[in-house]
Amino acid sequence: MDEPSPYHPPLPQGPPSLPDLHVAPAAVKVFGILHLVFAGLGVVTALWALFIAALGNPFLKMSQINPEMNEQMNAQIAMQAKINPMSITSSVLSLLVAIPMITAGVLLLKERKNALKWSNTYAWSSLGAKTINLILTVTILVPAMQEMTRGILKSTSMPGPASDIMSLAMAGGAIGGVLVSCAYPIITLVILNRPATKEWFAGRPC
Repeated sequence: MDEPSPYHPPLPQGPPSLPDLHVAPAAVKVFGILHLVFAGLGVVTALWALFIAALGNPFLKMSQINPEMNEQMNAQIAMQAKINPMSITSSVLSLLVAIPMITAGVLLLKERKNALKWSNTYAWSSLGAKTINLILTVTILVPAMQEMTRGILKSTSMPGPASDIMSLAMAGGAIGGVLVSCAYPIITLVILNRPATKEWFAGRPC
């Protein structure tokens, strides 16, 4: 009598499971919240910068009460006056970029089809504004910071090479800050424009 074969044919498998287009990708909710948070922070920062450009920094004015700090404070106030045009320009750009960013955040949380269009509008306008900010940083902010540093260190015993290193570090920090701020809009473009996510957006109501 033949023994049963130990081999069992594989069970038939159905077609590969497809993503459920009724369920929003996690990135939609995450970026919706982040858009609103970062837009709110950007608006507050821009309004504060406009206030300083118009009326001066109240913290610097209070610091002038201390005679020992007068020279340093005067140098910072002089630098602030030189960079006011840049501060105003950057602040206005931030407020303009906040409009599509807030709109995109609300639409993402509502899971609407045109949320992707608004999010892409925000991301590209943000990168454009940051390009302008980078140019202003190199041409206005960095020279003003270097002049302020030289003025403050002139009366100290710090050797020339050390003051040059400090000036370069400040310049690198200012430029690096603008470059780092480009990360979020770039990540937004990459994550929300993935094929599966775009397919989900295409099936949503306007």
